[in-house]
Amino acid sequence: MLYEECPAPARLRPYVSHLWFVRGAPAAKYEKILPGPLAHLVLNLSSPYRLIDPFAVTPETAATEVAAGFYSGIQRSYLISENPPQLFNIGAALQPYGIAALTGVPPSELQGKVTDTDGFLPGFTALRTQLVDAGPAAAFDVLESFLASSLIGGADQRILEAAGLLAEEDIPVAELARQLGLSPSTLQRIMLRGCGIAPKSYADVCRFYRFANAAARLPADGASGRELLALADYYDQPHLIRSFRRFSGFTPSEYLRLIREHGPEFATFVPLDSVGSPTAAR
Repeated sequence: MLYEECPAPARLRPYVSHLWFVRGAPAAKYEKILPGPLAHLVLNLSSPYRLIDPFAVTPETAATEVAAGFYSGIQRSYLISENPPQLFNIGAALQPYGIAALTGVPPSELQGKVTDTDGFLPGFTALRTQLVDAGPAAAFDVLESFLASSLIGGADQRILEAAGLLAEEDIPVAELARQLGLSPSTLQRIMLRGCGIAPKSYADVCRFYRFANAAARLPADGASGRELLALADYYDQPHLIRSFRRFSGFTPSEYLRLIREHGPEFATFVPLDSVGSPTAAR
């Protein structure tokens, strides 16, 4: 599989973290997409694929076809996708406040879900006609031009600082507000307005993401409960296990077994051979 990414061009900063391109056969029929600190604006040039709801009550609600152009906001739990035989996606990884610079739709209406871009970012899906045969460099040029022309405004500097600090380390909300010279209620209000997610919820997502990526890089003999807890900002092992299961659907040991099989590059896009089971594709 070909995967390339490039840092956001200067005119898209600070709203965009990087642009990315993926093309080739997926590692498995399904993948579990774990929460992280960035949102993703995605253009799908492959055949359609589906999001699977492992908690669906009826078969009719178990799967939803993904639109050709979609926005995957900051998630507070995992997603499961059913991949086509060949993937061909181009995307932009956005900071949590990035989508507010591209559309007038409140971020609170877009976070925590996967949304068709036709309703709030006109013209994005139409880029497919320019990119059918594009390689990474050409795709990045087209996507950069579209995003730059779509910018409608800036972000509150206090939100940029808050999101940046939370992505780097676990800071209690009261302490973060103090560092920024704000009251906790003001911090809560501006984060909800600018990012669509509360600072505590965003901090929890970032903490999980840091831990999952650090755990994925552990050597095979370095993953006892004590070693895992040493990586985390969780106060005890039961807390770690509960939080990890809530965000990923795995216990840490299930997760590490899969990552050892597939490699740390799959830390947040975990291959699965079936839905409802942590068993890896073989």
